[in-house]
Amino acid sequence: MTRSAREQTRPSRRVLVAQMREPLRKFLATEAGSAGVMLAAVGAALGWANSPWSDSYESLLHTEATVRIGDAVLSMDAGHWISDGLMALFFLVIGLEVRRELSIGELTERRRVVVPVLGALAGMVVPALLYLAINPSGAAADGWGVVIATDTALVLGALAIVGPASSTQLRIFLLSVAVFDDIVAVAIIGVVYSGSIDLLALAVAGAMLVLIAVLSRRGEWRYWVYAAAFLVLWVATVRSGLHASIAGMVAGLLIGARPPRRADVERVAARFRAFQQAPRPDVGDAARSALQQSVSMNERLQVILHPAVAYVIVPLFVLANAGVDLRGGVFGDAITSPVTWGIVAGLVAGKTVGIGATALVSSRLGAGPLPTGVGEGQVIGGAALSGIGFTVSLLIANLAFTDTALLDAATVGVLLGAVLATLTAWVVFRLAAVLRGERTASLPVVLDRPVDPARDHIRGPVDAPLTLVEYGDFECPFCSRATGVVDSLMDRFGDDLRYVFRHLPLADVHPKAILAAEAAEAAAAQGAFWQMHDRLFAHQSQLEPPDLLTHAAVLGLDVERFSRELGTGLHGAHIREDVASAEASGATGTPTFFVDGHRQVGRYDEEALAEALTGGQPPPAVETPAAGTRGKPEGPGVPVIGRLRSGDTDAAPLVLEGLEESPDRDGIYARLSPDQLAALSKHGERRRLAAREPLFGDSEPGADFVVVLSGTVALVDGYGHDNRVRGVHGRGRFLGGLGTLRGEAMFLTPVAQQDAEVLTIPPERLRTALDADPRLRETVLRTYLLRRSYLIEQTAVRMVGSGASADARRLREFLTARDVMYSWLDLDTDENASAVLQQLGVDPDDTPVAVTRDRRVLLNPSEAELAESLGLDD
Repeated sequence: MTRSAREQTRPSRRVLVAQMREPLRKFLATEAGSAGVMLAAVGAALGWANSPWSDSYESLLHTEATVRIGDAVLSMDAGHWISDGLMALFFLVIGLEVRRELSIGELTERRRVVVPVLGALAGMVVPALLYLAINPSGAAADGWGVVIATDTALVLGALAIVGPASSTQLRIFLLSVAVFDDIVAVAIIGVVYSGSIDLLALAVAGAMLVLIAVLSRRGEWRYWVYAAAFLVLWVATVRSGLHASIAGMVAGLLIGARPPRRADVERVAARFRAFQQAPRPDVGDAARSALQQSVSMNERLQVILHPAVAYVIVPLFVLANAGVDLRGGVFGDAITSPVTWGIVAGLVAGKTVGIGATALVSSRLGAGPLPTGVGEGQVIGGAALSGIGFTVSLLIANLAFTDTALLDAATVGVLLGAVLATLTAWVVFRLAAVLRGERTASLPVVLDRPVDPARDHIRGPVDAPLTLVEYGDFECPFCSRATGVVDSLMDRFGDDLRYVFRHLPLADVHPKAILAAEAAEAAAAQGAFWQMHDRLFAHQSQLEPPDLLTHAAVLGLDVERFSRELGTGLHGAHIREDVASAEASGATGTPTFFVDGHRQVGRYDEEALAEALTGGQPPPAVETPAAGTRGKPEGPGVPVIGRLRSGDTDAAPLVLEGLEESPDRDGIYARLSPDQLAALSKHGERRRLAAREPLFGDSEPGADFVVVLSGTVALVDGYGHDNRVRGVHGRGRFLGGLGTLRGEAMFLTPVAQQDAEVLTIPPERLRTALDADPRLRETVLRTYLLRRSYLIEQTAVRMVGSGASADARRLREFLTARDVMYSWLDLDTDENASAVLQQLGVDPDDTPVAVTRDRRVLLNPSEAELAESLGLDD
């Protein structure tokens, strides 16, 4: 038996945190954990400032500290060293997190960013207007910036106390709001609350920012290089008159983040294996360096700096700035000050209305979705909680007010606003739970669409009592490793388990995943889904379109049909249905498993899944399968399509005059748009051709990707010999086929029909261009697949034999002379040729063999026999 529905649909908060991506999970854990330290710092600051030892508090903050290097001197009191020095690291961490979320985190899907951005902007404008309505003029008006800020750490800490029982998705929403809130707040600090500008120091700071960007782009991985650049940047920013917070934020935004590349991870593994075999210091140092280089500097800096910032720097700042001496009527003056109530109104009412109303209205108008699992009432509660300004609010208050009374009133307003915002949020969350049933704000845990044997791919008995569903991605290395886990579970549970695979291609990180998923569905249309499933995971480095056709041929599929369906995207709707089901079920990454309709949270190794399948009971014992029982036979490979060049010395005339552009047929001659041509021009070389001039000479490989920019270009079969024109193409059409993606030479020779200009792009640059433009990549790949399908359709006969065989050459020359399109598999060079013979039951000594469209097999036929089978005239 499996776990009960109650146990699955009402998981603990701790379990739901495990659902999020690892970096975000660590970030939130650190932020929430530091909230308690910050509250302790508030209590310590207020207690110290109102104690008999309050003079020591003020004396400590005003203690001067000086750094001198030669004639260069930098001197500030302790309070400013904390606010202008240590807090620069605080904003550096914020900048790093913002860049990571935008690059590889929760904000990569831009449509999901719209609602948090609009909410964040309104959550700053509305509070500022409310503050200015209460404090319209005078020195008090300078404090409008105090109410724009949100303290992420305290907000997440308070959410854990007063928020819904499970709030992972609401946390992500609030983090998204805080990200853009922090960017604008730092910009306001730098522009509005900075002093006079020293242009020379500002230029030095700008140069350091450029250096940091260059270092990040070049993949610099040593800490000390960034530390030196950031130190110079900080000093220059302080000297320039700008607040140092802007230096930290911008520097963090410039340090890129990326997921570990598979090649880097494999290199790390190899280095550590080498260290295990030879544990020498130099080998260990090489392994350590490889490990560091495999992780982006952005994430490495966060790992180092975030705990120090959260548990030391921010509490120190709070200790230095929250200590208001409320004795001697100060509290009474503050409680009646319009500054205090302007801040309270801005933080509590302004944030609630600005963020909450804007988020709800913009989502209803279709600007973007609210996070999955988050209710409208919970959005209002989260907006109210964002009124906890605290850290940045106190920083801006210290910059905005020089008058002690105004600063004390602002500090009291920030503290009071934090308390009232928390109470308001608590009330809203409770009302949302009682009136709207919004008791959790987390991802769904129940499989959205039940397993349907009519459309789902099922391995094992259809009516098995246990069901394991996986959402996977054929390019995901973790999914590939999980296949072994699934195989072991199938062996362990036998006929009691059915395994279902659904597609969740993560195209942003795995660009080949969508086409691979469609390849699996195209194979399913021919009854070979699981064979293709296993082969794709076994050959994850071979997912380019030519590789997919090879896989199809090896499995004995109808390659022409397979290629055509890939080219037209026939099975894309099935993939999109699976993706929609994954999102509705709370699957955000791969692999994601569902055990009897409920999402598996945490580990997905064999023992964890076996325990989930049995509801915590001891799983069945593992039976070791007999050797060789899981092997799968392989079928025919993809043949080379074409004709053998004639050995005749007398060349046929090349006729180009009067030929019109070849008509497009179902998209096999797609035309690129002007924008796509402009993007490709950055990667290639323009070449002008005179009429009848071939593009490639005898010494050129002819392996470039070619696009016609002007004029027309003919494709000539057997140029210089047979000179048969196979097509004419004009502006915007690109030449070649699937072999072009592998750097293989064109079978046909491009020759200018009239004066023309073409763009040639080497294979390595073509890959760069296609990786940079997913839409262009899809156009090129699907067009090439359609061309391959068309070529296979035109193939009259398939030949298998040795390229060195005189009989094989005799038959190929015969077919070429008769202008018959054929495919050729060479026993000497193609490992799949033997598999074809084995499938046909033909001995290699009986080759060459010809297989016609009606599947007649001819063993070393004569020219007459071959002509008769193909219906050719003698």
